[in-house]
Amino acid sequence: MNFGDLGTVEPVSRDFGYDRGTPVDRVYIEAFLRRHSADIAGRVLEVGDDSYTRRFGAGQVQHCDILHVREGNPSATIVGDLSSTQLLPEAAFDCMIITQVLHLIYDMAAAVNEIHRGLKPGGVALVTVPAISQIARDEWGENWFWAVAPAGARRLFADVFGQERVHVEAFGNVFAATAFLQGVSAEEVDHRKLEAHDANYPVTVAVRAQKAT
Repeated sequence: MNFGDLGTVEPVSRDFGYDRGTPVDRVYIEAFLRRHSADIAGRVLEVGDDSYTRRFGAGQVQHCDILHVREGNPSATIVGDLSSTQLLPEAAFDCMIITQVLHLIYDMAAAVNEIHRGLKPGGVALVTVPAISQIARDEWGENWFWAVAPAGARRLFADVFGQERVHVEAFGNVFAATAFLQGVSAEEVDHRKLEAHDANYPVTVAVRAQKAT
């Protein structure tokens, strides 16, 4: 796609590209989960719904719990703020899928502690956070507190899980960041240009953190 006149103050889309197709960051999020699909097994916790659990953990998942921050989600089995102490059952989950959630939680450190507490020994958290992004216009915009750099994600999780059990990846480059900020969809760009990764332009940061056995 031709981005046109980048001198304009109006983006192509103010909805991350959802109104045009698949947002660019979802390409990175789904590639990360696909690569770690072997971790999505046993008892799994996912936030919002179980779409990624079903997609990437098919045949491996025994039970899936769904966490939602507020009442009203009929699929939710756990309701509350992830930064709340003892929200989750202790040492209950083999895997947690926490995609694009932590930036909406003011006390991220408390949320990471609760993730750690809820995992079984050896359990794995698969987490993604935005680094370069629009801010949502919907209900989540009022709680969009943070953007997270790779070094910040590494420190945040290493302080709880231990450095040797945390692996952090950054996805994106200046082309991907421009496309995502403009709201251009993944279907409108050359995916080969999304595959190059430039540490100075992280669109999405992903964390695989494993609890000690």
